[in-house]
Amino acid sequence: MKRYLNRKGKSEVSKCKTRIQGLLRELAIIRDKGCVLAPYQGKDGIPYCNGYRRDGGLILQYDHLNSRAHNVSFAELKLGVIVCKAHHGWKGFTDNNKKLYDILIRKIIGKERAKLWDRCEADTKAYPMGEWEWAKVEIDLTQRLKAELAKLKI
Repeated sequence: MKRYLNRKGKSEVSKCKTRIQGLLRELAIIRDKGCVLAPYQGKDGIPYCNGYRRDGGLILQYDHLNSRAHNVSFAELKLGVIVCKAHHGWKGFTDNNKKLYDILIRKIIGKERAKLWDRCEADTKAYPMGEWEWAKVEIDLTQRLKAELAKLKI
């Protein structure tokens, strides 16, 4: 039996959200400077960073702390962290891994961001957003990334 990955949507909103995901990743890489779980690897059953590109670079992924299904937090940089491909996959392997992951991430991100995470998880209200709203978010993130890169003189 063949299994196929979910295909990405073709709507303008879907394309915009894909671009936003890339912008969040780039901004978080600058902020987090690599996998946030790297200091914990090999301790308490936490795997070592892994998942490499052909050029030898570590694959880094932006992990939304609150589900991507929630518009209210989808594009909030504070509600995500950069982890390597191995840690991103390890998190979802068992419920115990997810619990340990969440404990460590809360420690890493600090009380203020953890409180924001809790508030967003508790918020069950729908926040419909259309193409225009997502485009504004994309513009804001693009400007933030340009500013961060200018600080780094890249």
